[in-house]
Amino acid sequence: VRRRTLQHSLARSCFEVLHTTIRDLATSGPVCETAEIVPPIVVAGSSVSHSRFIMRISTVAMLHALVVSTAAVTTTQDDLDAKATAMANAMTLDQLLGQMTQVDNSAVVTDGPGGQKVIDPAKLASYASQGVGSYINFVGAAVRGNHILRSPADYRALLKQVQAPYVNGIPMIYGLDSVHGANYIDGAVLFPHNINVGMTFNPSLASDLGKYMARDTKAAGIPWMFGPTLDITRHKHWPRMYETFSEDPTVVADMAAHLIPAIQSQGVAACFKHFIGYSDPTDGNDRSNVVATTYEQLNYFAPPFKAAVDANVMSGMGTFVAMNGVPLAANAPLHHGLLRHDLGFTGLMVTDWEEIYLLNRVHHAVTSDQDAIALSLTNATYDMVMVPYDTGFIALTKPLVPSKVPLSRLKTSVARILKLKMQVGLFESPVPGADVVDAVGDAASQAAARAIATESLVLLKNNDRVLPINTTTKTVFFTGPSVDNVGFLCGGWSIYWQGASGNAMFPHGTSIRQAMNATITATMTTTYHMGIDIAGAPVDTLGQPSTDTSFATAVAMATQAEYTIVALGERPFAEDKANSDAQAFPDGFVTYMKALAATPTKIVLVLVQARPRLLRGIRDMAHAVLYAGLPCELGGTAIADVLTGKANPSGKLSFTYPKTDTPANLATPYYKRTTSTCVTPSASGLGDASTTACPAEWHFGDGLSYTTYTYSALTLSAMTLAMDSANWTNNMIYVSITVQNTGRVAGNESVLVFLAPPPPRPFAETRLLKKYIKLSLAPTQGFVVTFVLTPHDWGYYSNEIGAGLAKSAPSGDYTVFVHAQTDCSVPSNPLCATFKWVNPANAPFPPESASSTTTAPMVSPMPPPITPRGTPAPPSTPATPSATQAAAAAPPSTSPTGLILAVGGTVTAAAMVLVLVVRRHRQQQRREKPALSEIHILQTRDYHVAMIGEASLSGGSTLSLRFSKL
Repeated sequence: VRRRTLQHSLARSCFEVLHTTIRDLATSGPVCETAEIVPPIVVAGSSVSHSRFIMRISTVAMLHALVVSTAAVTTTQDDLDAKATAMANAMTLDQLLGQMTQVDNSAVVTDGPGGQKVIDPAKLASYASQGVGSYINFVGAAVRGNHILRSPADYRALLKQVQAPYVNGIPMIYGLDSVHGANYIDGAVLFPHNINVGMTFNPSLASDLGKYMARDTKAAGIPWMFGPTLDITRHKHWPRMYETFSEDPTVVADMAAHLIPAIQSQGVAACFKHFIGYSDPTDGNDRSNVVATTYEQLNYFAPPFKAAVDANVMSGMGTFVAMNGVPLAANAPLHHGLLRHDLGFTGLMVTDWEEIYLLNRVHHAVTSDQDAIALSLTNATYDMVMVPYDTGFIALTKPLVPSKVPLSRLKTSVARILKLKMQVGLFESPVPGADVVDAVGDAASQAAARAIATESLVLLKNNDRVLPINTTTKTVFFTGPSVDNVGFLCGGWSIYWQGASGNAMFPHGTSIRQAMNATITATMTTTYHMGIDIAGAPVDTLGQPSTDTSFATAVAMATQAEYTIVALGERPFAEDKANSDAQAFPDGFVTYMKALAATPTKIVLVLVQARPRLLRGIRDMAHAVLYAGLPCELGGTAIADVLTGKANPSGKLSFTYPKTDTPANLATPYYKRTTSTCVTPSASGLGDASTTACPAEWHFGDGLSYTTYTYSALTLSAMTLAMDSANWTNNMIYVSITVQNTGRVAGNESVLVFLAPPPPRPFAETRLLKKYIKLSLAPTQGFVVTFVLTPHDWGYYSNEIGAGLAKSAPSGDYTVFVHAQTDCSVPSNPLCATFKWVNPANAPFPPESASSTTTAPMVSPMPPPITPRGTPAPPSTPATPSATQAAAAAPPSTSPTGLILAVGGTVTAAAMVLVLVVRRHRQQQRREKPALSEIHILQTRDYHVAMIGEASLSGGSTLSLRFSKL
């Protein structure tokens, strides 16, 4: 391995064959014809067969073709920029302003026969003549249940009518709020809300959500969807909390990185929202203003949007609120500085509903709508204005050009609008998606929704292992307002903006009660009585208001039942319509639970809610608690699967569940908490912090299972690291831990790795999640998981907004641990480890580039018992996570020791991996005298190695390698 002559020989042979292969690809035909030109290659005395080697070289040729193809795509995007700019430069002022105008479809529809909404030709002609560039929102049509929907075919017919006047001009683009599936399209599967997706800790499931959500939206002819929501969960009263993924910025960023490419792979433009800070209103109410430090803006709120930009998101949306007193619609530092400069976003930005006019009507920053337009077009970088009811924006803006608004400002925005329309293919197909109409609501999308729902359910209490319900159970009683109502499982943005109640309008799913009845064995008897409504008022057996405050009927049924399934929660809602709802559960819920708890039944409480409602002691009245959130249509089936043991719960809370409604307790995320207190930073953010009592019902990362998992002692690859700006590899630290399923059933476990900074902790930050992975483990199965941390992980953004993103990583002792509630103050806690970081200059460094990807965790089978020194260790089999993060073992190696093969077709990559192994071995020898028994390398940021075997290192300088698969 160390002989340069061997390295040079391999490299020379590789590139000679590569050159010939690429030449022949362009001139002759099949790659296999080039096999005869491959010279014999000898590696460490062993011949490599022509056929096997040429297959690897062929891979290089194909990768080269991919690079060429990628270059062509880049050129195409450059061409789109040039074409869009040229078109915008040729447009009149009226045409420019028309393109920037976005109106609600109510502006061009009217009531037709039977109260159905139809296009008003005269209104449409008027708006088309003004060149209105975009329409939004859903249009009701066929009645199902007590709400209205329009099928994909109906939407397509509607949009063809709307596009008709634009046939010789620039097509309009239609946008729709597809929040958790194509929730306004008849027949589409409604997925769990984002908060449930976050509780899976499985970003690959977000990809499935994005794929089907975009496909079904496009089937209706709509190429632009307003999502995903990338606000982080902050205030627990905020009514839009369920639209977020988590209170952790890493989780939200990971979901964005998977969701956006999946959406846009379907030819639909994603639109991140709501830039920025919207989720942290000072009083918890929707659309209230926000106060946040620069540190918080950069390190908590911005990372998900950076992930979206890095994923090449095509568009974004702003927000109604003011940040530190400056409305986002006129906030130059956040728009020009952070969004466009620091994050590098070049796509289209659209306002939220009436956002610009709110500068006058709500924020009172100006005294007229016209002044609001002038201020926003100067300070913000919005391209399209969600007006949304008329074309007044055009009339109000024209007099402002060019005295207050340069014409170039409008042309820049319109070029972005035109580029988006080109990107989604509107000029070629104004009503896209005809090829996927028949796929809407298919079995694949139902299976994906069910998988998300199942993995999102969080078991929070299971006294005496009352769950799962065993097959010997004789009687089960179902009660509560949410136990037989699919609409309550779905929440807001479901069929209708404010959601729906009942089961009739949800064709793909069943309620909890219905699903349980279909799941439990024939030997069980089930009974049902709602008992109370969603407001906590008593109801009779017909669901009508009752005066029976003793709940005699329900108590009698519970007394006769071995199990009582109680589903409590809150009504469906969206946005500010739930501002006035109390955070605590109503008195009726508490009274009802007390009555049930007085019986001998085993109570299983299922929480169906959009945000963590205060339980007021109800937790203690239940034997088991399952947090369901809003799992939607397939949620009833998923809940039944978990309650009966067909599925093992694996969800974990992606937010803190507060126990009291003090302002601090509702607004403080886990990374500014200890077990029982909230930590408030000093004014500077770096001095002594103060604490206040903040009891939590449950913490971020909590979640039980029907099996048990054992974690070994956490180990680090180094105890001291010094900043090496010249060689970033030397700044990496490897965090390893063994996780084993020590129970009797298979399960999925999310391994969460946190990092606590040294004091003084910036802005009272106690810890932050840095890495995680979800493993599938059979009984007795275990895996060694190795995470790679770099200064990007333990550093933080320290730049001023607008100066370009830069991180700092001060010297000090950093503590790494698993499990959110691990107490590292306990001496010798095996789940904690500390390393010293030496960076005396504390020089800032740039963030990870957009082209880089987060280093994937390395997963290998749990090693066998330690073999005494001097005895050869038995061979082990490496493993790698599957698409769903389940680790799967590879077949044993058959390659001879010392054989060098090209990984993925490049000898260079293999050599680089060997150099990495040797270098780290030598570094390890300097730190520790004992030899390493094995090293597993699966993937790193710098070397694309799909899978490689183990490296056995002796105490001397001999290195032997066995490759199990390449």
